[in-house]
Amino acid sequence: MLKKAWASLLAVIFILTIAPLNPSANEAFLDALEEDLKATHYDYKEGTAEIIKQETLTSSNGNEIIAAVVELDTIRDGIFITRKTEFHYFDATENKILETADLAEVEGATEFSDANIDLLGQKVVYWLPVLIMLLLIAIPALILFFVVPRFYSTTEYMNPIYEKNDNPR
Repeated sequence: MLKKAWASLLAVIFILTIAPLNPSANEAFLDALEEDLKATHYDYKEGTAEIIKQETLTSSNGNEIIAAVVELDTIRDGIFITRKTEFHYFDATENKILETADLAEVEGATEFSDANIDLLGQKVVYWLPVLIMLLLIAIPALILFFVVPRFYSTTEYMNPIYEKNDNPR
């Protein structure tokens, strides 16, 4: 009986630590983040924003601020994919994304950014442009080696006739 109670208590503690404290704030944050990313990144691919790490902070006026490290994808010209990781801050009380100038009033914003600075960056995904370049080389090469030799050639047909003919041209 004691083992079941202990296992149940540990399961409840485990579930409470995994579940977000305020799921409606996370949903509002993701919605506001999508709108902000569409406005700030012209090449943002919708629905690719993913929160890697988040922390709840407090501003000087008592508002709850969600600081997050967000990973997103941008696509240029349909083939150049860039995976970026950025900081974003959300005021959960007023339901708006904070600008950099508003972070001066947030306690712990600099500590959050200093602690997670190694997560920032961008990575270019090279497989699609490389595949297209290989196809640009491979398709003409395949045509040269397999299609062109099968064409009807008048010089091959006429060579025996020219060799027998002693008359100069």
